[in-house]
Amino acid sequence: MKVFRKYEFGSKSAATTKINALGEADDEGRLPHNHIIKRLGFITLDDDTLSPNYHVDVLWDGEPDSDWDNQLVWCNGLGVHHFGGSSAIHEFKREAKVQRPDLFPAPSPAD
Repeated sequence: MKVFRKYEFGSKSAATTKINALGEADDEGRLPHNHIIKRLGFITLDDDTLSPNYHVDVLWDGEPDSDWDNQLVWCNGLGVHHFGGSSAIHEFKREAKVQRPDLFPAPSPAD
């Protein structure tokens, strides 16, 4: 099972520390995990300002690492980046609605 999640950190070094804690590559470049990690960096926000936080997307091979929960962010949609198959994307959207229903207001009735 692949699980897609978005994270933000106060700095690039904080993100790097968390990523390195998952395990570093051996002499032949093989990682001790099958997670896919995309460093997005300091992304541009809706109002065209640079985010003060460093962003990372992870496609977890299995359940997400709970040590990352404090950096987890939810958004309405997929933001500036996404990856994974349709099941991982749909799971992210469903869980975002559960975790942050305020991001998904009910449609107003048509006049």
